[in-house]
Amino acid sequence: MMIYFDNAATTFPKPAAVQLASMQYFQRLGANPGRGGYQMSMDTSRKMFDCRQCAADFFGMKSAEQVVFTSGCTQSLNVALKGIVRKGDHLLISDVEHNSVLRPVHKLAEQGIITYTVVPVCLEDPWETVRRFEKAMTPNTRLLAVTHSSNLLGTALPVKELAELAHRAGALILVDAAQSAGILPVLPERDGLDYVAVPGHKGLYGPTGTGLLLIREGAPLPESLTEGGTGSYSVALNPPKELPDYLESGTLNTMGILGLEQGIAFVQGVGREKIAQKEAALAFALAKDLRKIPGLVLYSPMEGVRTAVLALNLQGVHSETVAAFLGERGIAVRGGLHCAPLTHKKLGTLDQGAVRASLGYFNSAAQAESLCRAMEEASKKLR
Repeated sequence: MMIYFDNAATTFPKPAAVQLASMQYFQRLGANPGRGGYQMSMDTSRKMFDCRQCAADFFGMKSAEQVVFTSGCTQSLNVALKGIVRKGDHLLISDVEHNSVLRPVHKLAEQGIITYTVVPVCLEDPWETVRRFEKAMTPNTRLLAVTHSSNLLGTALPVKELAELAHRAGALILVDAAQSAGILPVLPERDGLDYVAVPGHKGLYGPTGTGLLLIREGAPLPESLTEGGTGSYSVALNPPKELPDYLESGTLNTMGILGLEQGIAFVQGVGREKIAQKEAALAFALAKDLRKIPGLVLYSPMEGVRTAVLALNLQGVHSETVAAFLGERGIAVRGGLHCAPLTHKKLGTLDQGAVRASLGYFNSAAQAESLCRAMEEASKKLR
């Protein structure tokens, strides 16, 4: 079986309980939730609410209604970005953002709706990052849209301090928790994070096609991007303004959400801190060994708060060549740009890309050693 080091894209394998819960959709809970008064529909609705409540508890939300189901982190980010900004607003993003933030922000700018500034993150000093964001603020800065943890480098941004900065200036903050949810603490109410976009299929170990938008109590309600059936207030021409219905028009991914509940339960059962500690220990040990390989460049700073993502290259060899070499030896990593062109511009690797090894809870020290041996072989044969 292939050794899997692409957990930053989606975690694998999924816990058995996640697989079984998703299968329940086909076996006994296949009705449309919230649309029928018969038993199967009501049972499905209850299971959907159980997942919403489970997510609310896990992320410290004050009510389950603040948890909006989406198709994934990308949709959550688009709903928040396009539903919050107004014409003439100014936005701040970091220079380690994924395209899921960069592209919608850039489109809004192209349409003449907003302007935005890219703020360089200081990888060595989080307080310097905060100071740079503060310097970039303008009187019409409406929103800070920032990743919690870089999908290429693993470095975490000081989102709690950035939220405090935003609120002092009367602005809002949107956090992309694609790489952090389930690993680092993500607590919108405690840390003042107005909107948090969460994928179901990464650190929560749920199925693909699932995601959450967490909306802090008191944060402005984003305008909906879609209108349609909600199963409630059907006589009204406008959708109900109450959450979550307002942002959940149409039939939800019931099968995926049933699995997502069990993914969150898995993380809670093992313990988020235990998962993070195991992944960090593997990543630090692997980084230490990789640094010994001739011609290998490791870009990920190993200091400070971070996730178990390592970006590296062999000098003079394209990242996709290295990834293919490893794939032939049964090791799954990712080469290329990782939808993070700003980060590659920061590193000077736009032409070469980078090899990304992202570790998960189900990886082992023996697998990390296999990766290191394969990289040693690659260094000898490809350079």
